[in-house]
Amino acid sequence: MLDGVNAAWLTAAVGVSAAAAVPVLIVLRRARRWASIVTRRLIGLDERLASVTTAVGDGLRPRLDKLSGEVSAVSTGLADLERTSAARYDQLEAYIDLRSLVRPRAPMPPLRGWAASPDVLRHLTEAVARRRPKLIVECGSGSSSVWLGYFAEQLASARVVCLEHDERYGELSRELIRAHGLDGVVEIRSAPLADWTSGDRAYPWYSVEALEDLADIGVLFVDGPPAATGPQARYPAVPLLLPRCAADAVIVLDDSRRAEETAVSDRWLAEHPEIERTVLPFEKGAHVFTRRTT
Repeated sequence: MLDGVNAAWLTAAVGVSAAAAVPVLIVLRRARRWASIVTRRLIGLDERLASVTTAVGDGLRPRLDKLSGEVSAVSTGLADLERTSAARYDQLEAYIDLRSLVRPRAPMPPLRGWAASPDVLRHLTEAVARRRPKLIVECGSGSSSVWLGYFAEQLASARVVCLEHDERYGELSRELIRAHGLDGVVEIRSAPLADWTSGDRAYPWYSVEALEDLADIGVLFVDGPPAATGPQARYPAVPLLLPRCAADAVIVLDDSRRAEETAVSDRWLAEHPEIERTVLPFEKGAHVFTRRTT
């Protein structure tokens, strides 16, 4: 039991403690209230920041997408330019090789556009040098006829026969040949198109009468007729001329990057098991055929 004095002191102490605690409680309540306010404001700021970020992102995204597309286009363009430059270098290199092999008596015709490319002509030069053929036959005529004429002239006893269905174009080719003094080596032979039948299909091809004296062909360059004359226009070349080729003859099909020529090449290979094919990655593509040795 507390005596009167102690009880009085205890009551006084508790009163003092309670009085001292009131300001602390007030401060705590205010702190909690401010903390709540600050928290709400922070949440609001976070939401607004997210909204601003989204808005900025949405605004920039089209620009970024456009920029990305432009970068991709530039990258593709550079890759295309690199491929084009490499291809042009290859053709220039082949042309320089060709020019080093001839001493033309007139300006040489261009090897661009519809004309045979320098790379395939260089391959024909190598074939002529290795096989030393007596007879070179070209399906079609033009710039390549002049080059083949110079190559044949170097062999002394070789000649070139170019089958040409278009009389107007044939006369232009003859003028080229005469300008280079090659008319004793190269014949631009008129060979109008006539239907040649295989199975149930007819192909407009060079008249068979134009082939009658062709024998022991050493090099055959198939660069015609033009695709516009009909589907698989060059198909008859091997069925009609392979029997007239020498045992070691080489047959070069130009423009094999085109689907039509690839289809023709595949048919030749399937229908004539005695020949084999080499695919050359030239500018316009070339398939080279020779007889199997085994």
